[in-house]
Amino acid sequence: MTADAGLPYFHLTTSASPPGEAFERWRTLLAPMYEVSPTTPSAPLPFGTNIAYQVGDLVTQRSLLSTQRLQRDRRRVEAGPDHYMVQLYRSGRFQGTVAGKPVSASPGTVTFIGRRHLLDGRLDRTDVIGLAVPTTRLHGLSLEDRGLLFDAARNRLLAARILDIYRRLPTTRADAAPALAHEFVGFLRRLLDTSQASDVLEGRELDGGLRALARTIVQGNLSRPDLSPEFIAGQMRVSRATLYRLFEPEGGVMHFVQGERLRAVRDALADPMETRTLGGLANVFAFSSASQLSRSFRNRYGVQPQAWRGERRVVQRISGQGTVQHVWRWLRETR
Repeated sequence: MTADAGLPYFHLTTSASPPGEAFERWRTLLAPMYEVSPTTPSAPLPFGTNIAYQVGDLVTQRSLLSTQRLQRDRRRVEAGPDHYMVQLYRSGRFQGTVAGKPVSASPGTVTFIGRRHLLDGRLDRTDVIGLAVPTTRLHGLSLEDRGLLFDAARNRLLAARILDIYRRLPTTRADAAPALAHEFVGFLRRLLDTSQASDVLEGRELDGGLRALARTIVQGNLSRPDLSPEFIAGQMRVSRATLYRLFEPEGGVMHFVQGERLRAVRDALADPMETRTLGGLANVFAFSSASQLSRSFRNRYGVQPQAWRGERRVVQRISGQGTVQHVWRWLRETR
């Protein structure tokens, strides 16, 4: 398996720096968007880690943040670009106000916040993935009065899609970025369109068919050791016979599940933000041991997982990283 050149990206980590230096680097990164401060005068100085990818005309980023306060005032609103940020909270919590409305986001919550919204809130040790979507890509939708959160059905589908996109980014080729952006924006538009019927939200038509629905369910449950045909069929509300027929061309249901697990491991090993060991990844993705994961990975991709991780790191160093200026140029272009 050859590691192709990937998407332009920027990676910043401040956690190993002295507190004062870490705070200044983190504050500089976020300054065009937010004012960053401790939650109280005696609280530790904030810091964080961030990776941002340019994906066509979208910007996708993941941030690991210490406990901190974020504020966006009128000056930042007027100086900034016009886009919406769709964010999935993987862990931690946001508590505050956005556009004057109280908002609380906990693990699993997806928020939909306009760049033109005033914001004041507290983040508690948060891991969040966000996609900045140009307002022009959402033209024709009624967004002014919509809420900042999604209903349960939309939230579930969107959370699974955001996680899937982020997992794919470290191994996505630059020439594939426009199609990936188009796919996500089309999906988001269907979720935001109030004319969509509730039966579409509950399943099959929204994701383009039963196989896509099954993929969404599998990707959202890769950590479950009991991710079986019975479980998947139950979540899809179809019979096991229907599920088996659906995946017969792909070698069967469990062959598909194993492939999705290995793809998730492959993409995690390529992620500069990923620090877990092979044993840790084996546990997360429901392999019985690191050795079983290593054998399965080698059989699927023709290379040992650690060799793949090393190859990706070399490619990423050769390709080079962006700078803070690149990130904000990307966001300014996201209109």
